[in-house]
Amino acid sequence: MERAKVLVFLIKMGKAVRLSSEFGLKKCYKTDNNSRDRISRLPDEILVIILSGLSIGEAARTSILSSRWSYLWTFFTGSMDFDGTETLLETRWKGKSLELERTRFVNRVNQVLRSHQGISVDELKVCFTLDNSWKPDIDSWIDFAIQKKIRRLELDLSNNYVRRPGTYTFPSHLLENVTLGFLTSLRLVDILVTGEVLENLLRHMPFLEEMSVISSPVLVTFTVLGPSLKLKYLEILYCYNMENLEISAENLVTFKYVGPNVGIPFKHVPCLAKVLFGGLFSMYLVKNLWSLSSYFTQLERLSMLMTTEAKFPRSIPEIGNLKHLELTLSLYNRSGLISCMSMLEASPSLHEFTLKVGLKGLSSPLDEVLARSSRDVIRRKSTKYEYLKVVKVAGRVDSAVIEFIMLVLQKAVSLEKVIVKPRRTGLEPLPYEDESEFLPLTKSARRHAKKLAAKLPPGAEFAIL
Repeated sequence: MERAKVLVFLIKMGKAVRLSSEFGLKKCYKTDNNSRDRISRLPDEILVIILSGLSIGEAARTSILSSRWSYLWTFFTGSMDFDGTETLLETRWKGKSLELERTRFVNRVNQVLRSHQGISVDELKVCFTLDNSWKPDIDSWIDFAIQKKIRRLELDLSNNYVRRPGTYTFPSHLLENVTLGFLTSLRLVDILVTGEVLENLLRHMPFLEEMSVISSPVLVTFTVLGPSLKLKYLEILYCYNMENLEISAENLVTFKYVGPNVGIPFKHVPCLAKVLFGGLFSMYLVKNLWSLSSYFTQLERLSMLMTTEAKFPRSIPEIGNLKHLELTLSLYNRSGLISCMSMLEASPSLHEFTLKVGLKGLSSPLDEVLARSSRDVIRRKSTKYEYLKVVKVAGRVDSAVIEFIMLVLQKAVSLEKVIVKPRRTGLEPLPYEDESEFLPLTKSARRHAKKLAAKLPPGAEFAIL
């Protein structure tokens, strides 16, 4: 079975491979008695390249094939992905001991990393619920990443299982007198890391292109600044004690921020094209869109997570380059839903519109007075959504949402597709243990969606997922 996987991978490569002496592999005796096993006859360097295209688990299992394969996986150079998400879910559902599973997980990671003999690895990803009691082990993983010149590092110690903030502190001392010129992507989840440490990391990572910091309660101030920064993607989510954020990064293309109000964080972002905003900061944006108009004009993709009731103002600065707009509402009323129309009116080049609605909403139709006034506004405005081709609706698809979408479709003269996904929006807590709570909403959404399908223009596709 494993040999078949290796063979398939070799065939898929379909290109010449440049050999490298950097593996430093030991010479092996050709003792394989099966003359038909041509894969085992390949040079060590080729076999290591093949194994590095598999997962680390698959590569390690090839060690049982024969003595010829027993050590080759230890020179693995691909992605070391230790994702314990499924184990955590199974632990919760089946009532297993979390501490026992933690011990098993940490021991497995340690065993693999200690067995590794190569000089470099492309990626290290560790996802499991761990706290500061495992600090020596986690520190050693970061040290491994430094020693092996890893290009992409992700540490996700999410504590959703136990419902408390992370307690592991990032070991900044490991970076003293070290320049990580090889690291291009860093993702830290549920790890205590301050703005000072992050700024120090940026100074030591001259080629870093992606940085994600999620759920760090000690992150209060953070300045992203430097003429030589290569940073293209920055994500700061759920750091609810953030007070000040300043960004001056001329290569930054994508920025995602969900958290408290930090004013206008942008100082110099000439390439910024894709943004996601949420939390109280999204409320600040709704009230101060004109203050951000100089940055909004260059956007191509805008996503906003409205976790509290909000209304967009009637007058919004034009976002002339915007191609994709996504609005997520966890709590809405009828007038708040209709106010979303002003965002569409301000986006003349819009190609795709997505509306996601959380479980907290209204199941009754729009007030007739409000609906009539909305239709009057639409009729008075001659503007059409000339480029709008795709409309997506997800989450709680009730009668109010359907009526709002119908108002949108009246102005979409080039519509090609409407997609309805009566599923969770991501705003609901996970894991979702009782699907029976969501099932009635799904059935109701399908009934409402059929009304929408009947109103589509000829030739437009319709799908319920």
